[in-house]
Amino acid sequence: MSCVRIEKADPAIAILTMERQAKLNAYDDGLIDGLTAVCLELQDDTRVKAVIITGGLRVFSAGADVSLFDSIECEPDVNKVRRMLQKGKRMIDLWENLPMPTIAAVEGGAVGGGFTLALACDWRVFAEDAWAMIPEVKIGLNYGWGTLPRLAALAGPARAKWMSILCRRHGAAELAQWNIAEEVSAKGQALDAALDIAREISRLPMLAPQLIKRSVNAHSFALAKSSSIGDMEDMLVCMTDPEGAEMRRQAVSKIRSSASKVAHQ
Repeated sequence: MSCVRIEKADPAIAILTMERQAKLNAYDDGLIDGLTAVCLELQDDTRVKAVIITGGLRVFSAGADVSLFDSIECEPDVNKVRRMLQKGKRMIDLWENLPMPTIAAVEGGAVGGGFTLALACDWRVFAEDAWAMIPEVKIGLNYGWGTLPRLAALAGPARAKWMSILCRRHGAAELAQWNIAEEVSAKGQALDAALDIAREISRLPMLAPQLIKRSVNAHSFALAKSSSIGDMEDMLVCMTDPEGAEMRRQAVSKIRSSASKVAHQ
């Protein structure tokens, strides 16, 4: 779990920080495995009443690391590819199903799969200059990891399509208007604001909030599994589209070129 740091604000509050800041907390196998392991550890921890996930002050998460595209597109075994794609969805499902309330403290960008992790939490605190973006369509992919039902449940079907098809950047104030951000903090204060909420939870009995969360999620996401069960198979289909593949190649080339320039400065 070297990619994820765990701290206890007190015995009842766990703060998890993604620690791939040099890569903008982009998901590689190590970070996905770290976030999965943390969930498995926390789900049976009867001392923790609230969990906060943050990416630090610079960025929440830039989404998938381009190295994942290489490993997926170069793998000839389709069944192995399916398992590789499902790893991220399993991690997100574990986050959504943690028994205690969870809060995403977002500074900087929450992009693609990074936004998915924030949506899998119960509440989101965005710093006033933070933002979210779903860029998948621009690189020829659908939005996976079971995200679309969650987004539609929060913002409504029209907004879910607006965000995931047009690939625009959406600021904290806009996200709050769309019922995606529960609170907007001052710049650099998202974690402090999330801690205030977590401390409020920590003063409550443990059982009732967890039962309320379970009940609300069961109602709100009753059809989510069935409606998103094929989204990762849809991604495999998208990967066969020549137009999308060329857009993805250009995007990856641009990212690597920028990284190379930074490395030589």
